[in-house]
Formats: sequence, structure tokens, C-alpha cells
Amino acid sequence: MGCGGGLNDLFRAYGSRYDSRNTGYNDRRQDDTQEKIFLIKRLYAEGRIGKNRYYSLKDRAYNGNLSFEQLMDIKESSFDNSENTSQDNEVKEDKANNKNKSINKYKEKIKELKSSKEKVDSIRSKIQERLNELLQEKEKTEEMAESMVSSSEEVAREYIEKKLDIEENIQVLKKREKELEKQIDEIDKTMKVIDTKMLDYEAVKLQEELENIKKDI
Repeated sequence: MGCGGGLNDLFRAYGSRYDSRNTGYNDRRQDDTQEKIFLIKRLYAEGRIGKNRYYSLKDRAYNGNLSFEQLMDIKESSFDNSENTSQDNEVKEDKANNKNKSINKYKEKIKELKSSKEKVDSIRSKIQERLNELLQEKEKTEEMAESMVSSSEEVAREYIEKKLDIEENIQVLKKREKELEKQIDEIDKTMKVIDTKMLDYEAVKLQEELENIKKDI
């Protein structure tokens, strides 16, 4: 803390000053009370002690039941507590930041998965359109082959070979369509897993926020 050094100097100055005096206890008590009160006010102003302890220490100082050594101990103790509180706050902030990073990471993953799903859906739609075209073409080829059997076996055979090529293309595209359906299914499952984790993080974060609110009441 910025003003900690000044307070330390004051404690050292007052302590050495009274160690070097040869006055009686009553005179010393009368002389150092205001200086102790000043130090107590500094402790309170710096947030090292609370309101109740501030008044309690003032009463002890006026009653002569408080030494500079005791004030130094209180100062050191309050410094340790403030250090621990600061560290605790840093840990809490780190945890909160990590949760926010995790939530943002999951949101980014969801975004990427949605984009991938859109691409897969687009390809699947094109495959379905092409399959419909090939099925219609296959049907026409079959009709042409049947009509040519009686007039020209050679032409009929050409239509049958064409039909077989079409059938082969249809099977290839159907296979690709099933593969794309599996990809979409995997994407949906992964999105649900990520969404569950993200909701869990958000629920924990909300709970911690509520607990912090309760502490301030």
C-alpha cells in the first residue's frame, strides 16, 4: 500500500521517541494519547480496521490500556489480512475470468459447429436434388430400353448400359448422403454436449454472483 511506509515511519518515530524519555508513566500517558489516537485514525482511514474496532481502540488509548507495540501488532495483522483478502480476490477474479473464457470458448465452438452444419446441409441438399434428377433419368432410360427391344436390340442394349451407369451414380450419391447425415448427427450431439457444459458454467457463475450479493447485505 502506498501509505504503508508513512505509517511505519510514524510508528518507529513515536516508539523511539518514548523509549528515550525518562518521564513518569502519568506524564507519558498524557503526552502520547493524542499521538496514539492519530495513529488509530490513520489505521481506520486506510481501511486496516473497522468502525467498531476504531472506537474500541480509541477508548483503550484514552484509558491508557494501549501501547505503541500493540498498535504495531494491529497494523501488521491488518496488513496480512488485507494481503490475504487481496489474494483471495485475485483468485476469485481468476476463477471468474476462467469461467468467462470457457463460456466464450464454448460459444465460439457452437458458432463453428453451426457453420459446419450449414455447409453439410447445403451439400446434402444438392445431392438430394441430383438424386431426384438421376432417378427421373433412370426411369426414362428404362422406358426407352423397353420400347426399343422389339425394334432394335442394339439400341435397347445402349439404353440398358446407360441405365446401369445412372444406377451406379445413384448408389454413390446415396452413400454420400448417408455419410453427410451421420456428420449432421455428430454435429448435433456435440452441440448438445457443449451447450450443457456452457449452461453449467453459467449456472455456477450466477450462483457465485448471488452469493457475493448476499455477503454485501
